[in-house]
Amino acid sequence: NINRLTTTTMTAAANNSQQRQSYYSLPDYDSNGELPLHLIALPPLCTNDDHGTSNNHNDNQHGAVDMLAYGGGDGHIYLLPNYSTQQQQAVTSSSLSNDNSNSKDDMTSKLTTPILLASYDDIPRSMAVSSDGLRLVIGFESGETRVFFYDDNDDNNENGNVDKLGVAHHPFVDVGVVDKAIDKANGDDTTNNNSDDDSDDDNGGFFTQSQEQSTSTKFFHGPRSELAIRQLAFDPRSSSTTKEYYLAIGSESGDTPLRVANVYDEETASKWFLEGEGGDVHGGAGVRSVAYSTTNKSSGEGKQWLTTLGMDGKLTVWDVSSPLSLPEEWEHVHSDFVVSAMPDTGSLGSDAADKACQLVWGQVVVPFGGKSEVELVLLPGKTDVQVRAIPQKRGSGEEYVECFKKQQFVMDLERGHKDTIVVMAFEPVGSNGGGGASRKVVTAARDGKLLLWELTCEEEEDDDDSKSAVVV
Repeated sequence: NINRLTTTTMTAAANNSQQRQSYYSLPDYDSNGELPLHLIALPPLCTNDDHGTSNNHNDNQHGAVDMLAYGGGDGHIYLLPNYSTQQQQAVTSSSLSNDNSNSKDDMTSKLTTPILLASYDDIPRSMAVSSDGLRLVIGFESGETRVFFYDDNDDNNENGNVDKLGVAHHPFVDVGVVDKAIDKANGDDTTNNNSDDDSDDDNGGFFTQSQEQSTSTKFFHGPRSELAIRQLAFDPRSSSTTKEYYLAIGSESGDTPLRVANVYDEETASKWFLEGEGGDVHGGAGVRSVAYSTTNKSSGEGKQWLTTLGMDGKLTVWDVSSPLSLPEEWEHVHSDFVVSAMPDTGSLGSDAADKACQLVWGQVVVPFGGKSEVELVLLPGKTDVQVRAIPQKRGSGEEYVECFKKQQFVMDLERGHKDTIVVMAFEPVGSNGGGGASRKVVTAARDGKLLLWELTCEEEEDDDDSKSAVVV
């Protein structure tokens, strides 16, 4: 039930590292305990013709990785401005040269006020951005999805989508709205003196779902579910080069709990995959989380997995390693149950903690057998940490599927969680000084505890004398 967010921005210029912490207060956030508040990172687009699979931006434009906040029971999407220390000081210096006497701290506070980008009649339940930033999808409480596309966007050029401070933003961000916020922080609000502009400020100067869409905002309606969308996830291999942007859609609908669609355009998005298989495997239960494995598959050496977590606690693993051009070959390979202490009943009565539970993927290095990487998927819903270790090697058949063995970290009551785990996060790759054999992960539970784990792999001899990796 918090309505105050804290973000820490780390920047490095030459050998001078800088850190800035910002606090954001969302005055309209409905903390009624029914829906969680979500954050999503939104970097600027690439500024060259090769969009590849990265979110790189032109450093000369001082691009900011913006954060969007949504959820909490209302239809708002907020931008949490993410300016560097130098950029904030530039605005502050300009402000202090004006007649007003705003202090530097007051200016910083005003500049970090959340900016209302969009206000919908429906409630956004999930957002996903493709790895190249050219597709952004919003899934709603009603089951609707909207696909925003930026292949030929005017903002995707050499200059980028830049505000008056010279900071580049993703084209989903209306820089006109950002510039108004900068003017207000700078004590220059002369652009909003008439009643029409004031009315625009009521909704952030952007749009609502019931209003006419901005002419610069290009979107189409994606697959629709009968019940609320719970999570969206892009296949990490998606690319504009192949015109393939496969999106996994998990919903509360027992009839269509899982769909995968190529949301390149409206025509390709009308054909769905794994819909029938998803309904059969999940047996009438909705899907609360969808997630793809994270290791880079560009070399074609490893497997690509799609995992789904049912509202009844059923974990399902799909082998989607075949090329995106052959989605008909994707198949179900494994299922097992994580019986949650708090069953997820969706919109019928589950609280925000239930609806925040999502699958999390990460990697850890195996210090034997060539130091290969093992991918891990962590599952929420119990007091003990549930983990599945999945070696990245070629294989097929039942023997290979055995790597999806059940595993858990059993904790005593003194040091462990006393209530169910609802949120988990891996440390970013490379954040441990070059990538050693261990990785850190944090778990948060209903008991209010945050536990930090260090994960390593050990070699274990199976009954058939074969070796497997065990996470400890």
